Amino acid sequence: MFLDRLVGCNRWAFLCVVSLTFPALLLQAQTPPIPQAAPGQRSQLEGPIRYRAEVIQFSPDSQKTYLQHNVRIEYQDLVLTAGQVVIDWRASTLTATGIADTTDSLGQPVMRQWPLLTQKGQDPLRGERLVYNFRTQRGRVLEGKTRMAQGYYSGQIMQKVGEKTLFVRHGCFTTCNLPHPHYYFCSDKVRIQVGKRAIVRPVVMYIADVPVMAVPFGIIPLERGRHSGIIIPTYGEHSVGGRYLQDFGYYWAASQYWDLTLLGSFYENTGLVYRGLFRYNKRYSFNGNVNVSYAPKDVLTGTKQQRWLINFSHTQRFSPTMSLSASGSFQSDKRFRQDYFTDISQRLNQTLTTTVLLQKSWPQSRSNLNVNMRRTENLQTGRIDMELPNIRYTLPSRHLFSSRPGQGQNRWYQNITYSYSTNFKATSLKDPQNPALQGTRRQAAWIHKVNGSLNGKALKYIKWSGGFNFQELWVPEYLNYTFVDSLNDTRADTVQGFRARHTFSSSISASSTIYGLWELPFLPVKVIRHKMDPSLSFSFAPDFSSPKYGYFQTFRDTTGREIKRDRFAGNLFGGTPRGASQFLSIRVNNLFQTKYLTSDGREKKLDLFRVNFSTAYNFRADSLNWSDLRTTFTAKPHRSFDISASSTHTFYKRGAGGRGKRNRFVWSDGFSLPRLLNWNVTLNGRFHLRAPQPAREESAAPVDSLGRDPFQKAVNRPGQVTVGSDPQIQSLRGFNVPWDVNVNFTYRYSWTEQGGGNQQWNASINARLQLTRNWRINYTSQLDLIRKDISFQQFSIYRDLHCWEMAFSWSPNPNFSFYRLEIRIKDATLRDIKLTKSSGGRPPF
Repeated sequence: MFLDRLVGCNRWAFLCVVSLTFPALLLQAQTPPIPQAAPGQRSQLEGPIRYRAEVIQFSPDSQKTYLQHNVRIEYQDLVLTAGQVVIDWRASTLTATGIADTTDSLGQPVMRQWPLLTQKGQDPLRGERLVYNFRTQRGRVLEGKTRMAQGYYSGQIMQKVGEKTLFVRHGCFTTCNLPHPHYYFCSDKVRIQVGKRAIVRPVVMYIADVPVMAVPFGIIPLERGRHSGIIIPTYGEHSVGGRYLQDFGYYWAASQYWDLTLLGSFYENTGLVYRGLFRYNKRYSFNGNVNVSYAPKDVLTGTKQQRWLINFSHTQRFSPTMSLSASGSFQSDKRFRQDYFTDISQRLNQTLTTTVLLQKSWPQSRSNLNVNMRRTENLQTGRIDMELPNIRYTLPSRHLFSSRPGQGQNRWYQNITYSYSTNFKATSLKDPQNPALQGTRRQAAWIHKVNGSLNGKALKYIKWSGGFNFQELWVPEYLNYTFVDSLNDTRADTVQGFRARHTFSSSISASSTIYGLWELPFLPVKVIRHKMDPSLSFSFAPDFSSPKYGYFQTFRDTTGREIKRDRFAGNLFGGTPRGASQFLSIRVNNLFQTKYLTSDGREKKLDLFRVNFSTAYNFRADSLNWSDLRTTFTAKPHRSFDISASSTHTFYKRGAGGRGKRNRFVWSDGFSLPRLLNWNVTLNGRFHLRAPQPAREESAAPVDSLGRDPFQKAVNRPGQVTVGSDPQIQSLRGFNVPWDVNVNFTYRYSWTEQGGGNQQWNASINARLQLTRNWRINYTSQLDLIRKDISFQQFSIYRDLHCWEMAFSWSPNPNFSFYRLEIRIKDATLRDIKLTKSSGGRPPF
């Protein structure tokens, strides 16, 4: 043995040998060997190889090279580390093992630096012994372990028999990251096609090392991301279809742009149903899907049938400013969803809707155009509503006169702004259950809206603004009324012909802000600031039922009562406003604030509470001109507590018999406050206590029989116990346990015309308590404090079982009681492996 006696040719041969080992060692799958390849097969190097070790020796007699202590070999993105590596040039083999470090109490050697093969983007492969024949390009790993996708794999013998084929003897799989897992699946024979699938037979499931279940064979997908494969069905019971085996089929990932899912389901009472889902997506261009369900035969009658459901969706972007979207549903009959769907939202959906929307925008003018077509069908009544089309164009607010650069303050007319929008709509309606509607009713209308505004300041402290709104409606038909003496009423006839309607309104408002200070020298808070925001708003609209506008026809019946009929009644944008309006709205907002010093001496502002008042006066009303006085109160004295209240008062006395109002103020016979109509108070409390987070200490990772960390890094889900930490009950001293409670109290009072008041007083509680890291308890209840009754309550207990979880719910309600216990594997792909027990009166759907 000669130290560092690697001559040039031997070094080159050594590099060739090592380069051939990496592709094989990367592969993770196994079983019996296959015939050896012809000798002399070599791969060409695709890059430099770097290696290092504390000791490198070569023996001419045995033709072996020894690398010992912290061996590291790098080739492209592959890295092999081990305690020692032996290369036998005569046998053309490379052997990597750990290295003896010390001895234990029994005198047995303690090994370290076990072989570890890693590749960028791949999970590491570990083993006690790694052997590779670079002439046959086959290798073997003893007691190998690795991680793929969401699980951990191990095997007594892992043997490479092809470029991407591995055989494993006594292979095991689990999602538990402990050295001794809580559960696992084992098989004597495993064939792995790297990056595709693992075929195992037979498969035995162990829980706490006890076999509990076995199946003849299994197929485990190993592909990352989207990949084709078989979809496993689910079993259940349907209120109409009976017991079922649902959604067994195949998923085909055809390309990066589209895929296809084919499914079949069998229902005991309704038979087979086939489903197909076609999806497509081209980034930044278009995407969509087509979902088809088809039932060919009725099991109960044995007759063939044509029952189907089609859903589709499509979105396409033509440019950054233009896009198209469409979606819709078509169905053969109204009961298809109830017979073949288990999802409650699907079963309750009795409407078929199809929409197409084209959107176009112009960034420079900030305007946009929407063209929408919509069809809605009610499956219960057979009513069909269609919009073909609905076109809307909007031009947002802009200045009528622009200011010039360097002008300074705007002139008053440069504050004038305007906006414009137009909407054309055409509809058709078919309603078989409406006897007044014969056939299909078609309508169309076009409306234009122009809004203008002007704002400014008066007397330095008053802000004012004025607005004018104008609308013009175009219709292709209108109504003409005739008075029928025998009916003592009018009859409407539709007249074909263009007609326009013009309506308008105006408004003006003024507002200001007033500040005041309240000094409180004897309280911890020395000063309170009062911010008051009063505002007045006056709006005006004429009476468009006046004969001078021509929008109404006026008649008198046999009693002399005047009857007015709107020629534009029933159009798509609403009837003509009737009656003049002159409203003065009054509003006063109050905010009370204070300041206090924080612990670090900084001054901080605090909003104490808000009180707002609002009412209005109608100048055109012949009586009861004042509307009700509405008051709101909100306060948040603490971050965990807030209170809100509101009330409604009237200025008028009760009417005859205590009903309604009469046109007399409550203070007309002496001083009296406005009369209370209703009020309510809501209190919300959110209280919690978080246990202090202990400082993390570095501790030795648990080791297995090989004296190494199992699979290096284990990914823990939220709430899952960290590897190597045993769950301990936290000390209850000082009740230092994480908990939170949300409490809500609501009280409502409303005055009734029969006298007295109607009261409602409800409370709800939602409490969560985390006794330990793994135990969580939740309690929810709703209480009626007037009747002293519990409307609803539910207890929930959750236990984190590391790789398993347990959930228990119990709802002991008087009219509806149930419980449910479920224990299942946490991993999403294995969540159907569970134990469930439930009872109670809950319906299946």
